[in-house]
Amino acid sequence: MGAGDERELVARAARGDTEAYSALLNQYSNAVYAAASNIVRDHHLAQDLAQEAFVKAWFKLGSLQDQEKFGSWLLIIVRRICLDWLRRAKLVETTELPADLTDGENAETIMHRRDARHRVRQAINLLEESNRSVAILYFMNGYSAREIGGHLNLSVSAVESRIKRTKKKLKEELMDMAEQKAGNEKVEQTNQVIHDEVMWRITPRIATVEIPVSNLKRSIEWYTNTFGLSVWVELNNAALLHVQGKNATSAPGIYLVETESPERLTFKNSHTGVEHSVIDFYVPDLERFHVFCSDQKLTVSKINYIEGMGKQGGFGIKDPDGNSIGITNATLFGAKPEDYL
Repeated sequence: MGAGDERELVARAARGDTEAYSALLNQYSNAVYAAASNIVRDHHLAQDLAQEAFVKAWFKLGSLQDQEKFGSWLLIIVRRICLDWLRRAKLVETTELPADLTDGENAETIMHRRDARHRVRQAINLLEESNRSVAILYFMNGYSAREIGGHLNLSVSAVESRIKRTKKKLKEELMDMAEQKAGNEKVEQTNQVIHDEVMWRITPRIATVEIPVSNLKRSIEWYTNTFGLSVWVELNNAALLHVQGKNATSAPGIYLVETESPERLTFKNSHTGVEHSVIDFYVPDLERFHVFCSDQKLTVSKINYIEGMGKQGGFGIKDPDGNSIGITNATLFGAKPEDYL
C-alpha cells in the first residue's frame, strides 16, 4: 500500500467510512499486536489491548493532524494502553515505570526479563528430580559447583556433569516451548480476530425495532409473556422492552408504539407468495417453542425447514395487532451464504 493510498484511507475513515478503517486494520493489526505482545507478554491479553487501541484510534481519528503519521500515532496509542494496563494490574512497580514514560522500552525490558525467568522455571520443572535440584541451585540461586556439592553431598565432578547435562536439556525444553508458543499464536488468525472484534464495535448495528400496536398494555403483556422480554422504559404511549441476561445491551430493543395507524409489520413475497415478518426472534429449540406458541393459542404457521440445513428453519406467529413475527433457530454463525439461496 502506497503512502497516498494510506492517506486516502485515513481521510475516509476520519469521515466515518468503516470499510476504509477495515483496510487500515488489515494493514496494521500485526504491528499493533506485536507492540502489545512485546509489552504485556501474553497472547490473549495482547489481542484484547490491540483491539482497544484500534477502537480508541477510531474515535480519536478526527484529532490526528498529520494523516501520514497514522501508523506511528497508532503505535503510541497501543503502548500507552498497555502501560496503563500494567499499572492498573500492578505487574510493574511504580519505581519501574516513571510517570513521564512515553514509550514502552523500559516496560518491555522489564517484562522480557520476567518472561525469560518464567520460561526458565517452567523448563526446570520438566527436569528429572536429580537434575532439578542442581539446576535450581546453579541457575536460579547462583551457587558454584563446589557449594552445590556440599549441599547435596556430591563430588564437584558429579555436579559439573549434571550441570552440563542440564544445560543441554534446558536448551531443548526452551526451544520446544518457543516453537509451541509460535505455533499457538498464528499471525493470520490473530489478525482476523482483532479485525473482526474491532469492526463489530465500530460498525452500525440495529439498536431498536419499532412495532406499531393499538393497545400498549395488552402488547406489553403479550411480548413479555411470549418472549420473556423485560420492560426497560414505559411511557404514556410507548414502551421499550429488552431481552434478559448479561448480553442484553448487545441485542436490539423492542420499541412498542401505540398508534391508530393501520399499517402493520408484514409483507408478501411477490415471487413465492409467502408472507414475511420484519423481525425474527431466535430460539435455540424451534420445535419446543412451536409447541409453546400453540399451547398459548397464538396464530402459528407450520415449521418450514431450510433445505440442506437439517433441523434449522422457522415459523411465523401474529401478535395481537396482526404484526408478523418470525421465529427461527438459524443464525449466520457457521452458515454459508449459499445456504440461504
